[in-house]
Amino acid sequence: MTDQRRAPAPADDPGFVLRFQDNREPAINAGLYRVKATQTLPGVDTGGYLADTEETFEVRAPQFALAEERVHAVNPAPEARSDYSTTLAHLTLTDPLLPWMRRLDEPEPETAEAAEEPWLALLLFAEGELPGDPESAALTVTMTAEELLTDADGVRHPHIAPSQIEGDPTATCRTIDIPGDVFATIVPRTDELRHLIHVREVRTDTGLRGEQLAEGTYAIVLANRLPDREHEVRYAAHLVALEGCRSILADADDGLLTGDVHIRLAALHSWSFTSNPAPGGGFPGRVRHFLFDAEGEQRDLLLRAPAPPPEPPAGADPAAYAEARARLASGRVPLAYGLETGERSVAWYRGPLTAEPAQQLPDQPAAGWTSAAQLMAYEKAWGLFDAGWGAAWTLGRTLALADADFAAMLTAWHAKARTRAAMLAQRLAAVGLDVAGPQEAATRALAPRPFGTLLEDLASDGAAARLLRAGTHPAETRHTPPPGPFKRVPTAGRRGAGRATPTAALLADPPAPLRAALTAQLADTAAPISEWLQRLRLLHHVPFADLVPDERALPAESLRLFYVDQGWLTALVSGAAGIAITGEADAALARIAAPWARGEDEPDRHAGVLIRSALVHECPGLLVRPYRGTGDSRTPIAVLRQDALGPGVLLVLFEQVPDEIELAEPPEGLSFGVDTSFDDKRVIGLRRVDAPGVARQIDGEAFPHPAGGDGLDAHLRPDPAGRRAVLDLRPADADGLLKELGTRLTELGQQAAAEFGPAGLAVQLVNAPRRQLITRGQAR
Repeated sequence: MTDQRRAPAPADDPGFVLRFQDNREPAINAGLYRVKATQTLPGVDTGGYLADTEETFEVRAPQFALAEERVHAVNPAPEARSDYSTTLAHLTLTDPLLPWMRRLDEPEPETAEAAEEPWLALLLFAEGELPGDPESAALTVTMTAEELLTDADGVRHPHIAPSQIEGDPTATCRTIDIPGDVFATIVPRTDELRHLIHVREVRTDTGLRGEQLAEGTYAIVLANRLPDREHEVRYAAHLVALEGCRSILADADDGLLTGDVHIRLAALHSWSFTSNPAPGGGFPGRVRHFLFDAEGEQRDLLLRAPAPPPEPPAGADPAAYAEARARLASGRVPLAYGLETGERSVAWYRGPLTAEPAQQLPDQPAAGWTSAAQLMAYEKAWGLFDAGWGAAWTLGRTLALADADFAAMLTAWHAKARTRAAMLAQRLAAVGLDVAGPQEAATRALAPRPFGTLLEDLASDGAAARLLRAGTHPAETRHTPPPGPFKRVPTAGRRGAGRATPTAALLADPPAPLRAALTAQLADTAAPISEWLQRLRLLHHVPFADLVPDERALPAESLRLFYVDQGWLTALVSGAAGIAITGEADAALARIAAPWARGEDEPDRHAGVLIRSALVHECPGLLVRPYRGTGDSRTPIAVLRQDALGPGVLLVLFEQVPDEIELAEPPEGLSFGVDTSFDDKRVIGLRRVDAPGVARQIDGEAFPHPAGGDGLDAHLRPDPAGRRAVLDLRPADADGLLKELGTRLTELGQQAAAEFGPAGLAVQLVNAPRRQLITRGQAR
């Protein structure tokens, strides 16, 4: 192992250690080997007694196929679509020895020396470059290892002897046929192969999204081709096996391969992705479109429909027009409204996501809201209703009734609550139990207790003696009035009526011990109901049209910020929780013992963001980070929910109103590629290679310097379409990318750049995720 480079540790994790290494060569290559042992005794004729011993053994490694579990991650992600014009695709292998387990030369028995070059390469093909996969869908052809190595007209294949095929030669593998001229253009030169593979060692797990930087040692295989920077192109990435291909690579180096011959190789792992560098595409372009219009003017980022002109049209009432504009600015929209009388009118509606802080919801009546009409706000001056809260109550009721499991749970809770309340009321009325006494004693009396403990209590306070005297001396303890005339009392419909009155009276003004006992005994039953209602408060199950009633408030390719109307959420939950309330007793029980009715399940949710853009599926794992404060003093705010509501729509809810929101690409472990200068030229942002501070960026320094008219293009070879896209490393040439990059770093005082290997190149090609900061002032 040589040329170790330590990458930067994240500032919030000082114990994180990431080390790049040039390679990790095995002590012996994969293949068949023969060991022969001969014994001799000097001066002694042993005849045939000490016979020679010979043993054959095999060192195994993947050869024509690779199990999925050996691939830790790929980047870009399969089927991803974004601007990858500055990204070098890479693949991470779980086995750090694998790239050096085989040789470019034809395997030879009895040769145990380690491989000089790796036998793997990651090749990137655009649409139309592979005849068998014209759309770059990562298609392959399945055949046996024997068929792969069988001669065919116009086809060159790896030279591997049948005896060196590991395992069953009839086992299948996936293959691709590459036109010779395409292969010669894309494949790394033989002396470049080793610089495109390095080893990564991770000491800790940072828990990043995308490719997890989990502890361990991995081999990283880089592609040498940058995607097109002008057109949207789909690419197929293939990890190919080059064992036995030295002669093919030599001809590619010398430019001797033509389109008349095809190179047939085993594809060990394949995937596809789309690069979309068009203006407005990818993370940088789409985020800029969120914030600025075509003229560079800052957009209104609040969730509301576009405001009409400030001046009213001819003939309009100026006061009514100004009021309507104010309503629209708050996020409300006018919708058709049907009155209970059958008349049709118009009402203002606003969902839970508002463009300004919402008014407080009026206090709920003791019996709870029993209809949406109680939550309708009537504006007498304009003769219009504000139906937002009433619509929320109706929606909550509808969603609860539509979920049979939730409705059953809620009904069961109320039934159990009625039973337990009646039981506790009877206990309070029992002999010797006085809830008006010391609270500790009353609480003990109402709590469930073993029967033996109950007997001890009865004996200790004299209740047992009173019960015994009442049973043995009835004349002394109670007076029996003379019987009156017999009167039949109807019993139909009066089941439980004897205990209904004392229970209702007790619930009207329940003592604290009763509240505590009833809540504790119903807690298990209440837990799943609370969970369902908590999800409802996070707007799960709520139709999108109720969140954004006017599509103009969230047009395509937009980002909008909003406040959350807590009153709307309370009305929503009240409507859902009220489906099992059949009278004042149920309402009282809910107020006493239901967490959702006491407001215990209402965490703060004050703001959020909605994104409607192709970026949602182009950049899976997009990070949205809210902060209180700005700069170095800012503190993170909890993200309560981040979900895709549908194709291209992302909802994020924050616990507080943020001062800053950071949008960032997901940190997919590590990404490799080049950078872009201010004048849109490809460059490599330079990093330190000397300790201390290895891999820290060198402020303001990039390669080439100066960027010149072409930037990095002077160090890129043409791809099959003639575009400058393939890294021209040429490690042995003074004017190759590798040498000139090392020279520039040496000029900047980085002495380790004189010995520039795969690890050093990887450090320079590390790309940080792109970010965009949005401050509260930007949301007008």
